[in-house]
Amino acid sequence: MSTNTIHLTGGIDVGNGYVKGTILNTKSEARDTIDLPSAVVATPRQSPKVPMEDPTAVEVMADTELDFYNRLDCSLTTPLISDSDRRIFGRSALSVRGSSFTEFEVHDGHASKAEQHLSKILVLGVFAAKALRDYVREHGALPDHELRVKVRTGLALPISEYVARRYSYAAEFTGVLGSQDPTVHLVTIKNFNTPVSVRLEFVDVRVIAEGASAQFAITEKGAPLAQLLLEDLRSREAGVLEGVTAGDLVAAQNTIGVDVGEGTVNFPVFTGGRFNPEAATTLDMGYGTVLANAMDRMDEADLRFTSRKQLADFLQLVPSSLQRGRHQRAQALVEPDVKYLVQAITTMFSEALVQSGESTEAVYVYGGGSGPIKELLYPALLKVAADIPVLYLDASYSRYLNREGLFLAARSVEQAAEADQSTPQTRRAAKKQEAA
Repeated sequence: MSTNTIHLTGGIDVGNGYVKGTILNTKSEARDTIDLPSAVVATPRQSPKVPMEDPTAVEVMADTELDFYNRLDCSLTTPLISDSDRRIFGRSALSVRGSSFTEFEVHDGHASKAEQHLSKILVLGVFAAKALRDYVREHGALPDHELRVKVRTGLALPISEYVARRYSYAAEFTGVLGSQDPTVHLVTIKNFNTPVSVRLEFVDVRVIAEGASAQFAITEKGAPLAQLLLEDLRSREAGVLEGVTAGDLVAAQNTIGVDVGEGTVNFPVFTGGRFNPEAATTLDMGYGTVLANAMDRMDEADLRFTSRKQLADFLQLVPSSLQRGRHQRAQALVEPDVKYLVQAITTMFSEALVQSGESTEAVYVYGGGSGPIKELLYPALLKVAADIPVLYLDASYSRYLNREGLFLAARSVEQAAEADQSTPQTRRAAKKQEAA
């Protein structure tokens, strides 16, 4: 392993609403968690109006409240996108004037996530930001040379896209499909007076179906997580799943997930402990579709949101006394469309139950979009599921399950690659990750 090369292993869940990630520096063991809106602003202006002074880099990278990932300002030179415009990431992108704002399309007939450039921009940006953050934390200053980074990662696609695009999507990052040479992606970070170039090479990319990666995390974490889930559910709903133990949940081999996101709802089905793509499916709408529809009625409520992400962020906040009236109007604007989303989810869930047959042991509901619609969705799912246990996980932590599953997959494959590949154990570990 080259001492001049930074090695990163990460799981990046690029959702239609938010990017959730875990990235580990395999040398320093520094681990970062990432949570930023899936949005960027592109501008032809090649440098910030007021870049930060170079000596402030140490403070910026060390301060978690400053959250460098949500302040990233960079340009990208890569075969994956057609221009090298400067882009501003995350929450900083929500308040930039006069520029080209990009978020994922969630209306009917929207392009697949794999086809939208935003998914690649976000992945490249967060890995470059992590590399620079680690360098500054270790050396106490910005680098005076280009950073070279090798990346292993787990990425997710909606189930319908996973079936059709998983290999080509991975190859876009690695460059191994139809080419002998790895693809190199150059990210130039421009937050500071001195721009920093980060050269990314993807050594391995594992693409997993959305929702399936969350189920993988639940299973891999075993009884401790299962017990926490049961305790959490029972603290909110006395008597739920009476007689069911954490061991029962861990042992369940036949499950259905309902992964509610902003642009899609995925229904991963596991049969005999293995992901069953024939029974799994994707609903091409989500909570973000509700928000997008509400954006069309902004004038009715005298509200001024310039993007779906601004509205989503505002609804997630606990409003101050000065914001309360606007917060209530925004909620009222969104509520009428929730019932239509719940109807669509319930219909597709019923079809998934039919496909999986009477063997289903448990249903898990999770994802960032599951929280705002729980009041209507939970009883609707219970009615359809009848006597099958439905575990409706709290969105405050369940929105991170896909991220955790993706990181576990990438990390496990990395560890297998570092071990003696001739042993039966490592071959089984690699096959397990491939199957996942």
